[in-house]
Amino acid sequence: MSDRQSKEEVWGEWVRRTILSDIQSAATPDPVPMVDHSGSELSMTDEYDTYRLGRGSGDYLYMLYLLDEPTDGSFDVIPVYIGETSNVASRLMNHFRKLRDALPISEWEDDGSWGSYGKYDHIATVYEKSASKLYAWVVNVDDLEAGPYGYPTYRHELEGKMVGLVHSLPRFDRVFANRDFVPNRVPHKMGQVGPEWVNDKNRSFNEESAHLAELPVEKVTAENKPELWYEWVEKTICRDINDSEKTDPIPLFETDEDLVVETKSLGSSTVLKRSDAIDERIRREGKRCVHSNGVREGESGVLYVLFQLNSEDPSPTDVVPRYIGKGEAYGKKNELSANFEEIAKGRSGTRSFARWGDGSYWHIGELSETVFGEESKKLSWASELFEQGTRQLKQQTYLWIRAWDPETYPGPYGYPAYLAEVEPLLVGLAYEAWPDYLLNHNEVPGNAPANSREFEFRPVEDGH
Repeated sequence: MSDRQSKEEVWGEWVRRTILSDIQSAATPDPVPMVDHSGSELSMTDEYDTYRLGRGSGDYLYMLYLLDEPTDGSFDVIPVYIGETSNVASRLMNHFRKLRDALPISEWEDDGSWGSYGKYDHIATVYEKSASKLYAWVVNVDDLEAGPYGYPTYRHELEGKMVGLVHSLPRFDRVFANRDFVPNRVPHKMGQVGPEWVNDKNRSFNEESAHLAELPVEKVTAENKPELWYEWVEKTICRDINDSEKTDPIPLFETDEDLVVETKSLGSSTVLKRSDAIDERIRREGKRCVHSNGVREGESGVLYVLFQLNSEDPSPTDVVPRYIGKGEAYGKKNELSANFEEIAKGRSGTRSFARWGDGSYWHIGELSETVFGEESKKLSWASELFEQGTRQLKQQTYLWIRAWDPETYPGPYGYPAYLAEVEPLLVGLAYEAWPDYLLNHNEVPGNAPANSREFEFRPVEDGH
């Protein structure tokens, strides 16, 4: 039995040393109420206006929250929405305006479209039904010594960490309005239910927190974030590479001996060909998530790591991450995500194919369009993976893809993590270990190499 804190305790400790500390300090203006309803029209409170305007550009995390009063401890702070921004004055102004426009919630109408009951409708419902005022809290991330798990952090990563923690605690299910970094199943069901979602009598079971609560918390020995990344790689990618019953590592592409990628025709387009082995792996892992009638219980989608190796007998430090992502079996719009429809129905087509499909909005399709000069959405990938003007790989490139099961694969901080939570956690760690190699554009700082470098690629000419 681990003597480490539970996720509930991690959240409570973080709230105590941040938000609650500010609320209890005479040196800060907290708690800062957001809405003034004393006049004929809703307006910002003077405190809120001063609070948001008192900060310049920077790296900020912010939270809209309720308070159970009298406020004695962290349990009395109830998160409603968590975000990050470099311009907090503008962002908080926008939040107020959108909230004001969503009120009163009695005038909300379902127009039948996906997303009709959006996050501001949700926040407005919580505001109307609560006996508490709606408060705002802002912190400059540079002023935080560490994030909730005890390691330094940056704002893009911290948002994902905080949302993941909150969704892991079922007592916040109905009031928490974030749609990103929570399972797609949640906003899908929110959209079906509308304002009644906030009513306790309609409380549904939080599948993720129920599953995670049954799993043990593991001890981690890493002293920094790169070491955390290498520990996770050792327990996952390297473990599978060294397992004689597995076929890892699996090349992403079908190539010749010179690493020239084979192609296939798709309508009038030429598409880079995935290896037969990775197609088989994607279908196998996808089938663990879906069946012919929809989404299975259990694994909620696939986690994948695009990587290269610096050794034929790799240690964790030889695994070079190029991209980390996920594909959720559950869709936000439809229960069965379009990313998994081909796999669920047993079709031979691979247009979407768990996000690795040949279509224009999926990884291989976008990369092919970039390599052959039709588009440039995957310019960084083409520049880093291929020799200029060719379809020859600079280095063999592999894909580790698994139906994400927190019982089989650990979270990188030692805590069980659901799929939508583990992706940003891993991106944050991989960025610390391999900042010049990781090609993720989201959940990394705005000035990360993937976002600041001038990538170039000369497209393949006809016949080459």
